[in-house]
Amino acid sequence: MDIGGTQVDLLIAILVRFPAIGTIHCEPETGTLRLVFLIRGAEQDFEDFARRFQAHLALFHRLRRKGSPEAVLSQKENGQLTVVEVTRDLANISLAELKLIVELFRDYYGECLVQDGPAMVEEDAFEQDLLIEALLNERGEVGPERLTGFRENGRVLVYSTIWGVDRR
Repeated sequence: MDIGGTQVDLLIAILVRFPAIGTIHCEPETGTLRLVFLIRGAEQDFEDFARRFQAHLALFHRLRRKGSPEAVLSQKENGQLTVVEVTRDLANISLAELKLIVELFRDYYGECLVQDGPAMVEEDAFEQDLLIEALLNERGEVGPERLTGFRENGRVLVYSTIWGVDRR
C-alpha cells in the first residue's frame, strides 16, 4: 500500500473508531500525530488533568517496557469550547495507547467531552481495532503530505497539503 494511502486510511480508521477525537492531524515535518478533543463547559482544572494524563501514560509505557515517549498536551479556549490537543510521535504510538488516551479524556471530562455519535458496537469496534493495528504496523515512513481528518455532518473527511511544493 502506498504511504499516503496508508496514512489517510489510518486517520479515517481512528476517527471512525473513536468518536471522542474531534480532529486528527498527521505532521510529516515532525513525524507526529495530533489528536484534538473538544470539551464543552468544563470546570475541571487542565493542569490537574495534564499531570494525571502524563502519569498514566508514563506508567503505561513503563509496564510495556517501551521507555516513556513524551506526549505534549496543549489547551486553547474557544468560546464555550475548550480545545485540548495531544501531540504524539507517530512512529511509536499503538492502538492500546490510543485507547488509553481516549479513556483518560472520558474518565476525567465525562459528559463535557464532545463526541460525534455513540460508541461503537463491540463487534464493529473489534474489526476497527484490527484495521488500526494493521495500519499502524504498515506505517513505516511518513509521507510528504500534512493530513487532517475531521467529522462533518456525520462523515469523516481527510484533506492534505503537500509540503515542499513551490506555489508561486
